[in-house]
Amino acid sequence: MAQINVNINNSRRKRVGDISHNLAQINAVRRLVILFLINMLFTFSVNAQAERENIFIKYPSWALMQLIPSPVFFEDNGNGRHGTEFGFEWQVTPLSYTFKPNKYLGHFSVLMVKPVKKFSGSAEIFFTPQFVTGGFDNTKAKRYMYNTGARVYFPLAQGGEYLSFSLGAGYYSQKNEFNSKVEGIMYEAGLYSVFGMFGLKFAYKQNALSKYNIGFYIKYY
Repeated sequence: MAQINVNINNSRRKRVGDISHNLAQINAVRRLVILFLINMLFTFSVNAQAERENIFIKYPSWALMQLIPSPVFFEDNGNGRHGTEFGFEWQVTPLSYTFKPNKYLGHFSVLMVKPVKKFSGSAEIFFTPQFVTGGFDNTKAKRYMYNTGARVYFPLAQGGEYLSFSLGAGYYSQKNEFNSKVEGIMYEAGLYSVFGMFGLKFAYKQNALSKYNIGFYIKYY
C-alpha cells in the first residue's frame, strides 16, 4: 500500500512538473510575441517619422541642386567676325512619360524625374533657360534666351544607365541688340552616361542669331 502511495505521489509530482514546464514555455512564447509586436510598432513609428522628415529634406535639397547649371558654348558669328561665347543653361522637365514603368514607378513624373525612368526610355517636355556670361560681342544678341519643346530618350547600354541617346525638337526665343524677338525652330541631340548624370548635347536653331551651341549636360538627382 505504501509503495502504491509513493507511486501516486511521484506521478502527481511529475504531472505538476510537466504542467509547470508547459506554463513556463507558454509564458516565454507570450513574452516573445509581445516583444515582437512592440518592436514592430516601434520600427513602424520610426520609419513613418523618418519618411515624414525625409520629405522636408528631399524636395528642398533637390530644388537647390537643380540651380547648378550646365556649361555651354554658343556660336557668335556676325558683322564679318567669328567667335564662341561661354554660358550656362538649366535643365527643367515639367512633364515626363516613361515607356518602362514598374510597380514602384508610374508612367508620369512632374519636375522630379528619377534617372531610371528618364534614361531607360522616355519622352518629356523640356524648358531650358540659357545665359551667356560675357554677352555676344559679334551678333550683339541679348545674353538671355530659352528653348522649349519635346525630347525622347533611347537606352543604348545597360538599360540606359551606362549609355543613352536623346533626340529633341522645339522652339527657341532670343532678342537682338534692338530688343526685337528672334524665334524659330530648334533641334537637338544628346549622349549621356554615368546613370544619366553627365552627357554632351548639341543644338541647332534655324535662323537664330546664335545657331549652334554645344554643352556639357550635368544633372544632379
